[in-house]
Amino acid sequence: MILITRPRKSSLEFQKKLNKLNINSDIQELSKFRIFKNQISLSKSVILITSPRSLDYLINTKIIESCKKNEFIVIGKKTTQRLKQLGCQKILISAKDSNDLISKSKSILNEKSEVRFLCSNVYNKELVRTLKKKCKITLVRVYETIKVNKLKKSVIKNLNSNKFSAVVFFSKFSLMVFLELCKLEKISKSSLKRIHYICVSQRVGEFAKKQGYKVHFAPNPSEQAMLGLVKNLKFK
Repeated sequence: MILITRPRKSSLEFQKKLNKLNINSDIQELSKFRIFKNQISLSKSVILITSPRSLDYLINTKIIESCKKNEFIVIGKKTTQRLKQLGCQKILISAKDSNDLISKSKSILNEKSEVRFLCSNVYNKELVRTLKKKCKITLVRVYETIKVNKLKKSVIKNLNSNKFSAVVFFSKFSLMVFLELCKLEKISKSSLKRIHYICVSQRVGEFAKKQGYKVHFAPNPSEQAMLGLVKNLKFK
């Protein structure tokens, strides 16, 4: 059985796709999000978006209407598509992950570039450090990421009885919260080391890899690649 650790809506969508592959799964939401309601001015700045929640903020606060003249740097194909559908056509960079973004930014950003990063209290600090060497970057908190306080009883039971063959992680934050909660519930290291950790990128799974866990990285940071990896590893 596979444990899915995405936010509930995304987990349910992923679960449906696993069902089509005849793969059993359970869901353990590890974080919730609170999108802020305050409006901010983003005129004359390049807007950096690395999460769908940042775009949700622009839509919910109706700021998106005043951003159609802004230039954007985006991580994620779906987020890029949503922006274009909303009338924001000036996409300077559309990247598959942070490494791709950094590579593509070399010929586009310079010390005069003013970038505003729409983020939460949890963000990619390494990405920010790298971009600060190239341009002026300002963090703008537009939503809050809140970790859950405990695992579901059914998940604890299945972890202790070694029912999960794998856990999928789409963020480093989720993996760290999962390990923290497992420690809190006194899940044995031996049980955790039986599990395969399916991670969307090297960055997401590097900590677990260093701890000696069985970590597998998707060939590219996408849901489709994650599904393909799960299918190839033949989990049930």
